[in-house]
This record gives sequence, C-alpha cells and structure tokens, in this order.
Amino acid sequence: MKKTLSCLCALALMGSLTILPFNAEAQAMNPNETVEVKAEHQFNYFKVSGTISKISEKQDGLFIATIDSEENPFAFYFNEETLIFDNAGKKVSLKEGMTITAYVDSSRPMIMIYPPQYSPDVVIVQTENPGTVQLDQFDQNFLNSAKDLVIHLNEKTEMINLSGTKLNKEAVNDKEVLIFYEVVLESYPAQIGPSKVIVLERDENEQKSSETEKAYKLAEEDYYMINGVKMVPLRIIAEQLGYRVDSTGNGAVVSKGCTFFLITRGTATYVHNQTTKTFAESPALLEPRKTYVPYEFIKELVDHY
Repeated sequence: MKKTLSCLCALALMGSLTILPFNAEAQAMNPNETVEVKAEHQFNYFKVSGTISKISEKQDGLFIATIDSEENPFAFYFNEETLIFDNAGKKVSLKEGMTITAYVDSSRPMIMIYPPQYSPDVVIVQTENPGTVQLDQFDQNFLNSAKDLVIHLNEKTEMINLSGTKLNKEAVNDKEVLIFYEVVLESYPAQIGPSKVIVLERDENEQKSSETEKAYKLAEEDYYMINGVKMVPLRIIAEQLGYRVDSTGNGAVVSKGCTFFLITRGTATYVHNQTTKTFAESPALLEPRKTYVPYEFIKELVDHY
C-alpha cells in the first residue's frame, strides 16, 4: 500500500498525464463511425549519416569523429565499447574518409551544441560489399512494425545484444534491432533470412555499471565548489541514470518508477518520496538553465537506480 501511495504522489507532483488529440473533423463527419488512424512506428533509436572528415583522440581511449556536411554536420564519440561493422556485418575500424551511419539512443542525454555531438551504440560503415542494414522491430511471429517484412532466423543467424551476449531468436521479439541481410524474397509480406541481428539493449548489470560510471565521469567534468561543497549538474546526471527530470519553474521533480525527488533551488531541504531530507548546500542555478546539486546526491540516485 505504501509503495502504491508513493507512486500516486509522484504522479501528482509531476502532473504529466498524456492527453491524446481528439479528431474533431472525423467526429463531425460521422459521430457513429470508428475512425482508424494508422500511426507510423516511432523508434527510440535514430540514425545519422555522413562521411568522416577527421578522427581525434580525446582521452582514455575515447575518440571523436567529425562529419562534414553542408546540410547536417555532426560529430560522434566512440570507444572500444562501440560496435562497428560494415554493411555486410564484418567488424571494421573507423578511418577518415569512410561513409557511415550511426545509430543513437534518443533517451541518452546529448551535448546541446551546434553541430550536435552523439554517442552511438552501433556504427555501420558503408562499403561496396553486398549487404543492407535496417532498424526495425518484430513481434512474436517475426513480423515487423510496418507489417511488410518477415524474418526467418536459424542456427546460422548471429544474434547478439550490445554487450556481445549471444541470444536465442525469442530475444528478438518486441525489441528494437538492427538486421543485416542481402536477399529479399518477393512476396507480401516480404521475407528475408538475416545473417546478423543486433538487439539494441545491453545486459542489465553491464548497463547499470556503464551508466553509473558515465554519471560520475560527467560530475568530474562539470562542477563548481561552493562553501567547500562540490556542486554538479542535476539534469544531465539524473538522465544519464535513466531518471526523468521535469522542471517546476524553481526546481525539478526527478523520478523513475515509484521513486521521486522534489528539489527546489535555494532550499537545502528536498523530498524523497514521503521523506524530507537535507542537502549540504542548497541547489543553485550556476549556469543558465542548469541547476547544480551537491555531489553526494549522485549516490542517492545510484542507490535507487
């Protein structure tokens, strides 16, 4: 009962109910008619493409590739954890001059500068070798989200996740995946036998460890000292750990599931679910639109990850 009440309180504080748009025009035409609206499937991952003009080493095995383009220039970070394949599914190393497509998790925080900088999980190098890579999602019948493609998986199909763990074919169901294939059987729906499938998620323990490490790294790169207290940016660290951050105008509600924190700038006390706690130093707006909180708050976020 206590857990349910906490969830209700979090929802009340966030005030973020989703309201579906009402189709007034269709209703006016025939109030008794059921109107079916077929929405395009929205993927969490998105892709960006271009040609690498420069690769630079930043630090500790982290590299940044610069993509020159008159329309949509961008850059992306990569390291040994980044999966890099050619369009035929073979592992390759990135070099200047390569044409690439990078697949990025939209739920991850991004550095809001121009041109944008991404941290893709998978990078595909386009080569002259035969092979196509496609982002998609498949149901239990292995029919894709657009209902126009069926995949056939067998013991020859390499199926892995972002951690490199080998998977069985059922692990593909209802997950965002990258499929590698060459031949399409003309039928409706079309049919293919992918040579490789990458499920776009990591092993749970590895994911938690990786995100926690990145959160602490962000705190080391961006902080202020106030009265001997190390202050770190709230939003980017909380979002790195998978929390939702909603502004209240003078602070924020940080939430995940039934856990929430109510934080107010200029006030040392904050609310964690139904408990009032105290910061060593009051949260403050130390840069435009960036609220900073004491460094120790990261541990509390990690403990409820």
